[in-house]
Amino acid sequence: MYSLKRAAEWYLGVPPVEAGQGTQWNFAWRWPLPPWLMLIVAAAAVLFVLWVYFRDARAVRLRTRLVLAGLRLAAIALVLFFLAELKLSVDRTGLPTIVVLIDDSESMKLADQYSGAAAQERLRELLAEARLKDATRLNLAKAVLVGDGGDFLKRLARRHKLRVYHFSETASPLIVDGREVFLEPADIERLLPALRKLEPTGPQTRPGPAVRKVLDDLRGAPPSAIVILTDGVASTGEADRLSEAAAAAYSKLVPIFAVGTGSDEPARDLHLYGVLSERIAFVGDPLTFYYNLRSSGFAGRSLNILLKEERSGEILKRETIPAGPNGQTQKLELEYTPPEKGEFDYVVEVEPLPGETDAENNVSRPQHVVVRQEPIRVLLADNVPRYEFRYLKHLLEREALREGDSTLELDIVLQDADLEYAAEDRTALEHFPVKRDDLFRYDVIIFGDLDPDFLTGSVLELLRDFVRDRGGGLIMVAGPLHNPHSYRGTPLEVMLPVELSTVRTPPPDEPIEIGFRPELTLEGRKESSIFRFERSEEASVQAWDRLPELYWFVEAPEVKRGAFVFAQHPQKRGADGKLPIISMQRYGAGKVLFHSTDELWRWRFRRGDLYYGRYWIQAIRYLTRSRLLGRDKGATLAADKEFYQRGDTVRLRLRFLDERLIPVEKDGVTVMIERRGGAQQTVALSQLPHAPAVFEGQLSRAGEGSYHALVVKPAFSEAPPSEDFLVESKSRELLETSLDRADLVRTAQTTHGRFYTIGDAMRLPDDIPPGQPVPLESRDPIPLWNRWELLLVFAGLLLAEWLLRKRCRLV
Repeated sequence: MYSLKRAAEWYLGVPPVEAGQGTQWNFAWRWPLPPWLMLIVAAAAVLFVLWVYFRDARAVRLRTRLVLAGLRLAAIALVLFFLAELKLSVDRTGLPTIVVLIDDSESMKLADQYSGAAAQERLRELLAEARLKDATRLNLAKAVLVGDGGDFLKRLARRHKLRVYHFSETASPLIVDGREVFLEPADIERLLPALRKLEPTGPQTRPGPAVRKVLDDLRGAPPSAIVILTDGVASTGEADRLSEAAAAAYSKLVPIFAVGTGSDEPARDLHLYGVLSERIAFVGDPLTFYYNLRSSGFAGRSLNILLKEERSGEILKRETIPAGPNGQTQKLELEYTPPEKGEFDYVVEVEPLPGETDAENNVSRPQHVVVRQEPIRVLLADNVPRYEFRYLKHLLEREALREGDSTLELDIVLQDADLEYAAEDRTALEHFPVKRDDLFRYDVIIFGDLDPDFLTGSVLELLRDFVRDRGGGLIMVAGPLHNPHSYRGTPLEVMLPVELSTVRTPPPDEPIEIGFRPELTLEGRKESSIFRFERSEEASVQAWDRLPELYWFVEAPEVKRGAFVFAQHPQKRGADGKLPIISMQRYGAGKVLFHSTDELWRWRFRRGDLYYGRYWIQAIRYLTRSRLLGRDKGATLAADKEFYQRGDTVRLRLRFLDERLIPVEKDGVTVMIERRGGAQQTVALSQLPHAPAVFEGQLSRAGEGSYHALVVKPAFSEAPPSEDFLVESKSRELLETSLDRADLVRTAQTTHGRFYTIGDAMRLPDDIPPGQPVPLESRDPIPLWNRWELLLVFAGLLLAEWLLRKRCRLV
């Protein structure tokens, strides 16, 4: 058929086409009458001719009559042909174009883990045929294209012209021999070296804009198909996904054939971050490290968490935990008891697992902790030896008498004691300290139901100064006689976390038959280790819920602004919510802890000092930290990393070491961030609910450069805390690394293409539609109706009919 077509074109004088080109015939005609009328005329002519010959030639054989009618009808058809003025246009056409897009972004350097022995063997065969080693995503894509001497591309080029693009941020034609070319089968060999040189260095993956760029480049003659080899992950956002360009391709009737490179199994990675711990600890006192762990690709696997001393590299503690669900963050804790004093830099690390893509994010930033071994001086004072006083006195005395590692010194004052009591009990004092030096030698004062009439105004002022100026800790334990209502209008009133004007103390003769079990608030669980009764938070909460019930307590319906409620009544409510049972107020450099009940001794029922002792020792150490922290820097500012990639979010954390400096407002910290050689901007930091001494904030989409962050609010007497960090011009390519199979499949379905894996990609060239030829040149139409050959045929038909009629004696 092709030979006949070429012969006809030669006869009509059409120049021959070049290699890879073809011709397309288009006919044009113009009827003198409307087509429907011409059809009626033609039908009438046929019927008339048949009627005439069957009427006038009855003596002639039927066969002869049909021949005569056929000659007459053929002549009539030629007349109609002449009237239509038929013309032929022979247009020169080229092969349709097919585009191959190959992703060379940074994520294509990853080497994935593929499940199944057959799949792994197939990939090894592809790499061997292409003479490539590492099974990175880009190498696998190269293996499809260049393997077996470029057979994949040659099969595409048999019925198409080929154009190859590479893309990351945008699509760019692959340069062959210094120029952009449309390739034919003979050109494939020149293309292969350029493909082998591609490197995965693109800072971003934007498959959607890449496809739009190709369609725009070929807008005059859209390609018959686009073949894209990519992992499908748009690192810059949803708007740049491949499926976002599917509608544009579909509107131009361009199917997209997607070859997914990589594995849609989660990328194997462990990321440990956000470590938080106390900055002051005591020898023998549990120190808890709070951290976040995000795992991908290791769900259910056992992970080894290590606590190390940074300088020596010594492993201080090791524990094994199960990895969480893929992509989800676990909030975890690691507890360690320092055995010696000193200053240490601790790091928390998760041991790398085989196949992990990035082991650099397995280690936290160092946590600087000062471990103290100083005796804590405690003054226990009360009016009468009630139960709380007795059990607490025995507990602290045993703690003070511990051999070898005692960290506590105890003195007691009992207002209603006999004169001989101080001589008989070696820990007893004759009276409450009235001199500044005597009072200021203590770290914590446990202030019971003391009668203020036996304390002068100057002593109460010394107590205020002890907390405010020295940073001492004061525990106020409510009682039925004086504490706290009798201290209204005294210097102690301003330090308490509750409003004394609304406090109600139960009358002594009021029967109390219904007990209650206090419930911990969020601050109680997160603020400190006071209520850490077991190794984990969950176990501690369970232990708290099993404690014996309490009965007597002072009702304080109003809590002061800035105070914290650690434990509250489960049912009874006041103006500010449930009534507080244990609350805390910062005052100056110190803290005041207020117990609305004096019945914590009930916690000893069937458990002895297990939880009762832990609470009191941890509360005393908690209050002591305020004084010890006063020796160190007032606050520290830190970024969560030293180096960031362009567009990352920078998280800043300000930790107050001197709690006198903590602002009352939850957003009372402002940091000024200055970019070297650029403008300044401010970032507000907000107080963390579970850590009131810590304020956090973030700087979004930071541009590249060096930055200096400085605290401008609140004001510091000395140099304010500052931090430097660097933002580099790198991509975010490795944040999401799994093959986005769903988006690639959706794109292929929308455009009526297909999705392939690397393993079955070699079938793709056979599935590509042939496409429509591309017009290259249109020549002037060739008139066919007035050619002499047709006139000769017309005359021959008439002559043949006349001769045959004459022979049959019809003329």
